[in-house]
Amino acid sequence: MNDFPEVNLQAQRYERIEETSLTLHTIGLQVAELLRIKEELEARLNALLEHGDDCQKTYTYGRWKVTVKSGYNYTLDIDEYETLGHFLPKGFDPVQKKIKYEINKNVIKACEKYGSPEEQELMKQFVSKKPSKLHIKVSPGV
Repeated sequence: MNDFPEVNLQAQRYERIEETSLTLHTIGLQVAELLRIKEELEARLNALLEHGDDCQKTYTYGRWKVTVKSGYNYTLDIDEYETLGHFLPKGFDPVQKKIKYEINKNVIKACEKYGSPEEQELMKQFVSKKPSKLHIKVSPGV
């Protein structure tokens, strides 16, 4: 009979955390390796199909229906655009300027903590709150 059951429970909890962390870490490594292999196979299949650079097409081979979508990701150097962009004719200006609304979580948390009930209720009318997806990264710590 254990004279210190709370110590035993803590040890069991610690052991379960260790086991679960190891399992998550191992799965993370396996997923990374599988993603690398998947990317290699996709590139190989793309080459075998002789698929174009910027298009989507579905191919049928035997019992397999393969849909390939390829394209480009574009990035903008804002400083260069602001310096040189005005030289482009309006029809070739690739940038659409839009108003962007971003939520400042720090302000929301401050309102939740220090705001009056009226201010909190007002904010709740146009800002909703729901739990985000849980994300846990496990890596060797020692």
